[in-house]
Amino acid sequence: MFYICLFFFTDNVLAQRLMLHHNWEFRQVGTQQWMPAMVPGTIHTDMMANGKIEDPYYRLNEREVQWIDKVNWEYACSFSIEPAIYKKQNIVLVFEGLDTYARVYLNGVLLLETDNMFRTWKADAKPLLRVGENKLNIELLSPVFQGLAQLEQWGYPLPGDNDQSGRGGMGPNKVSMFVRKAPYHFGWDWGPRLVTSGIWKPVFLEAFDDTTIDEIYVTTGAISDRKASLQAQITTSKPLQTGQKLMLIVNGQETAIEQMDISENLTTLDFNIPNPKKWWPNGLGDQPLYKIEIQWLNQGRLLDDTTVNIGLRTLNLIREPDKHGESFYFEVNGRPVFAKGANYIPNDVFLTRVTPEKYEYIVRSAAEANLNMLRVWGGGIYEN
Repeated sequence: MFYICLFFFTDNVLAQRLMLHHNWEFRQVGTQQWMPAMVPGTIHTDMMANGKIEDPYYRLNEREVQWIDKVNWEYACSFSIEPAIYKKQNIVLVFEGLDTYARVYLNGVLLLETDNMFRTWKADAKPLLRVGENKLNIELLSPVFQGLAQLEQWGYPLPGDNDQSGRGGMGPNKVSMFVRKAPYHFGWDWGPRLVTSGIWKPVFLEAFDDTTIDEIYVTTGAISDRKASLQAQITTSKPLQTGQKLMLIVNGQETAIEQMDISENLTTLDFNIPNPKKWWPNGLGDQPLYKIEIQWLNQGRLLDDTTVNIGLRTLNLIREPDKHGESFYFEVNGRPVFAKGANYIPNDVFLTRVTPEKYEYIVRSAAEANLNMLRVWGGGIYEN
């Protein structure tokens, strides 16, 4: 048995965020030619935009761009810090996605090294920032050479049938399994081998004085027509102090907390929603959402405020003995569901080209085809 809730994170109201999506340029390391760059973006899309390569999707152009993953690249931008932001006690540089091996320099000083495309990276930038102009440089290292180094250290090859190493000029050396990067970039039976790199998700500075709510995770327990029992796990930048409290608000109404447990930076709240409106899969009912708001107060003064939208439902995998051996089906809100689904693979090799409109088109198309389940394929990314 397991429970799943729908959730997403939103900006808190008190931290100031400076997006760093402008004034970017890039070059191949070892060359002098700087070119305009898009952030978020990828090396291949920036090369296409500057007329340096043809569309790799067209005819045999894929073969002509295999050199790109075997050299290092550098991205750079300048930005200005106003005194009001600089006065904040904390200024954190946040990369929601760096693909994949990167060295980050702020005003010429190494601040961060990354090796994972899938996670968010944060670094304390306050000691290196200054009022006025600042410079951010990011060196992107060849992911295949980083993988080769790990392969040599491992001492023997690992299976990776998807990895089209021969097409990429790597011979039998398959390295995708050593790299925390989308495996399909190294090729698959349905797609090309285009091992790109880049700043593929938003990058920004977040400035704040006191404390922040880092994330909320809400799980649904039992649901009846009378009430839904829920639990919110709230991760904060600091533990709650004397005189501070968390206020829970559901759809604009303050809600009673049944039980609260505090352990360091993690606070757990148990609460109920009366007369819940249940969330149902496509074709079985509506999909109402509840707005859950957490306020962090210090003697009545608001320190931080974060919201999350959730759907209320239980999801159980039923495996019980039957005449064929064992059942295997999902039960939503206590009701058996016949799964009508499809396998979802990434929309594009170059993920920054996948717009919200494309996502909506794909999901809406599945719903209009009367599907009620999408399996997010494991060779891509942790999907939006």
